[in-house]
Amino acid sequence: MDVPHQLFAGEVVLRYQSRIWLLLLGWPKMGWFALNSAIRSLLISKTYPDTVVVGSHIEALVFSFFRALLLRKNPKIVLLGFILTARKSMLINTMRRIYFNFVFSIIDKVICHSTLEVERYTKLFGNSRATRAEFLFIPYGLHISGREQQTQLNKAASGNRPYILTAGRSGRDYATLFKAIESLDIELHVVCDSADALAGLTIPLNVSVLRECYDGAYVNELRNSLFVVIPLGVNDISAGQMVLIQAMAFAKPTIITRTATVEEYVMNGKESLLVPQGSVTELRTAINRLINDSDLATHLASNAVASFDTNFSMKAYVRHLVESVMRQRLRDPPTN
Repeated sequence: MDVPHQLFAGEVVLRYQSRIWLLLLGWPKMGWFALNSAIRSLLISKTYPDTVVVGSHIEALVFSFFRALLLRKNPKIVLLGFILTARKSMLINTMRRIYFNFVFSIIDKVICHSTLEVERYTKLFGNSRATRAEFLFIPYGLHISGREQQTQLNKAASGNRPYILTAGRSGRDYATLFKAIESLDIELHVVCDSADALAGLTIPLNVSVLRECYDGAYVNELRNSLFVVIPLGVNDISAGQMVLIQAMAFAKPTIITRTATVEEYVMNGKESLLVPQGSVTELRTAINRLINDSDLATHLASNAVASFDTNFSMKAYVRHLVESVMRQRLRDPPTN
C-alpha cells in the first residue's frame, strides 16, 4: 500500500530500574522528543500530515496541543501500543483513569496488541462522553537488529555451556520459573534490569541474572541460547509478546504461559509450547521436553521463524498499521 509518509525518528533511552527515575528523567526526555517532533512535522515540514502516529501519551498530548494552537482538525492522532497496568493504590488507579479519559478525549485512535485489551479499554473508557478515541487491535511487530538465519537451529555457540534464556520485566512470574528450573541440570540466563521483578526471590545456583544486558549483548544471549522461556503472571494485559517475537525471529523454540493475549500470536505445539499459569510441574515438563526432543525443538523453531516473517516483522506491522489508519480515513466525512 503506497501511502505518502514522513518519518521523524529519534532515540529516547528509558533504562531505569525504578519507576521514580522513569518519572523524573524518562518523561522529560519523552516530552522534549515529542516537542521537537511536533515542531518538525507540524510547523517546519513543507507538507501538513493528515495523520500522525505517536508512541506515548506524552507525544499525543504535545501533538494535540499544537493541533489546537493551529486551529486545525487534523492531524488525526494515533497512539501505538497502549497498556494500562494496575497499581496497588486505588487512588493512583483512579487518578490514572481520569488522566487517560482526558487523553482519549483529544486523540482519535488507540492501537492495542490484543483483542482482550480492546474490549477492556472500550468498556473502561468508551462510556465516557468525552472519549473520542477508537480502540483497535493489530498484532505487535518488530524490526530485529542483528538478525541472522541460523544454520543449525537450537544450538548454543561452540565452547559455551548450553543455557536457556528468559527476559523481560513486566508481568513476569519468575518465582514459578525458578522453582521449575532449580532441580534441572541446565543453566538459565535471566535478562532483567528491574529490581522489583526479582524482589524477594531466591536465585537458584543454576540461574544467572544479567541486569545490564542490552542491544548487541542481548542479541548474542538470544542467538546463543537453546530456547526461550517466558513465564507470565498476568492474563489481562499484553505481556511477553516482545520477547516471544524476538525469539521467533531468531528461530528459537519457546515456552510461554498460556493467556488469551498469547494465543493471538502462537498456537500450542505449532510455534510454541503453552503452559498453564503458575504451574511448576507443567513448566518443568515442557522444559524437559525441549531439552530432550530435538525434533520438536526444530519443528517449533521452523514454524516460529516463518510466522515471524509473515505476521510480526516490521513490514507486517506497518502494513497492519496503515490498513487500520486508512480504514478510519475512509469512514471520515470529507472536509472543506
